[in-house]
Amino acid sequence: MRRFIYQFFFLLYTYKIMYKPSQQMPMDNYEVVSPAENQSDFLAGQTIRFNIPRNIAFWDPHTSYLRLQVAVEGMNYKMCFVDDVTSLIDMIRVSQQGTTILETTNYNTLCKFMKDYSQSLSIKQKNAQHDGSCDYIVQSVTGAANWNPPVNGSKTVTSGCLHGQGLNADASTSLEASAKDCKFNLPLDGIGLFDMPQLCPSMILGDILVEIRLVQQDVDALKVLPSTKAYQKVSTPFAQNDLTCIIEPHEFVGYTCLADSPFAIGMQFNVIAANGGAIEAGAVHPITALAQDNATGNITITFTTAIDATEDGNELLVLMTGNNTTAPVLAATRFVVKRADMMLRVVRPPQEYIEAMTRKVLTEGLEIDINAYTAYQATVQSAIKAQTVEIPSFVSRARSVFTIPRVQNAPVWTNNGATDANYNGQYKNLKNYRWQIGTRFVPNQPIELDQFLGNLHFSAQHIVEIEKALVAAKIPVRSLLKAKQNFVCGRALAKHGGSINLDAGMRLYLEYQGVADPDESLDVVSFVNHINRIVIGQNGLTVLG
Repeated sequence: MRRFIYQFFFLLYTYKIMYKPSQQMPMDNYEVVSPAENQSDFLAGQTIRFNIPRNIAFWDPHTSYLRLQVAVEGMNYKMCFVDDVTSLIDMIRVSQQGTTILETTNYNTLCKFMKDYSQSLSIKQKNAQHDGSCDYIVQSVTGAANWNPPVNGSKTVTSGCLHGQGLNADASTSLEASAKDCKFNLPLDGIGLFDMPQLCPSMILGDILVEIRLVQQDVDALKVLPSTKAYQKVSTPFAQNDLTCIIEPHEFVGYTCLADSPFAIGMQFNVIAANGGAIEAGAVHPITALAQDNATGNITITFTTAIDATEDGNELLVLMTGNNTTAPVLAATRFVVKRADMMLRVVRPPQEYIEAMTRKVLTEGLEIDINAYTAYQATVQSAIKAQTVEIPSFVSRARSVFTIPRVQNAPVWTNNGATDANYNGQYKNLKNYRWQIGTRFVPNQPIELDQFLGNLHFSAQHIVEIEKALVAAKIPVRSLLKAKQNFVCGRALAKHGGSINLDAGMRLYLEYQGVADPDESLDVVSFVNHINRIVIGQNGLTVLG
């Protein structure tokens, strides 16, 4: 009996540590850099592959991450990500010897949605230091009424510029040549093995292949730095034959420092009076040097050629990226992932831990549940008031579903951001919606969105449904401020950490306000959050769910 009791508690202990190692357990750990097995310059549409070998016995998913070194080539404007570094990623697949453990498409859309709802402003500000987020700071600014564009009130200040200013640049340096590569860190949130609460046992799973497919077009991931405008106001008047001017960035919308400003060595400007004075005929002034005063924040710009006229003290710099101020983004502009590394936190547990796990695999098999998202795409047509979105998911352990109606039009680069790629869900005057699971409508009555009309951003029932869906998917709810800006229809499919079997699929019924709504066709992507179970035994690996 004593031996039985001992064995029982030993097995209970080993079961617990397999899934959540004890804080008292010695856990030596160190970081290993695992480079992409096809290491090269990766362009739009290409796939980066990582092999996590079984000799990395155990690693911690929550402190491991992806590191990407990114450059922009062939540019005539400073560029940034559409959202952050996740804008580059279209699909992630994890497999083992040909068996797919999970596959998530539209990863950039999923990440945008999760970030907007699960991150507070302070968390976004923190993460922006390493993920290349392009807008996260809100400040109050006031601009003069006589320069374009006039600004007043609270505005978003842009960060995340992909143009790191290079050293030893001179007057002949082009915008591209003056740039240097930028490095970004990316935790692979929500992706199975990288979202496990326990250590990942590669010694049991075997060699793991991680494939990351980049977006198909450069325009899907990049946009012109929003602080770039045709006009930049000069803070002090030009004197005759001046080679320099001063910009006070804190006074104006769009940038606060040299790093997130639109200025770069090699860019070309002209001068115009804000009150309608003429542009210097044929004059082009390339930037030869840039400096910022740490005390005042003022940016001093030095030009190659002198300004040949004195204006009235309200001068504007006119951006001359081409022959005029409306020059398009060069067709040659592209992102290049110069290097890709998986930064793995390797953990060495005690021998007892390893022996217990091995014994379990050989006797009854080891089961590991992972969090997965599977995407399903459909289309909502323009000017059809009532529509149905089919979600052909038949997973056996579904927890939540999130449907995001996105802009369908192909993105086009502009210097005003009018048609940039957009991963936000579009409200488009939706009146109500409800789900059908099998033959059952949930909830009984449609979820009304009348309060979203006009400038209101709050609809109580919709907010409750979104919050329940997030909780069921184990996504922390820290912000609902973008419930309209990034509109998502959500439904919790199970409660109390459970799941349901979607053996009959799902439908989403949408009713818009008027016969002319929505005003454009929408690309609809639905993410079904579900649990995949990995079963590891003597016969190898099986994925259920």
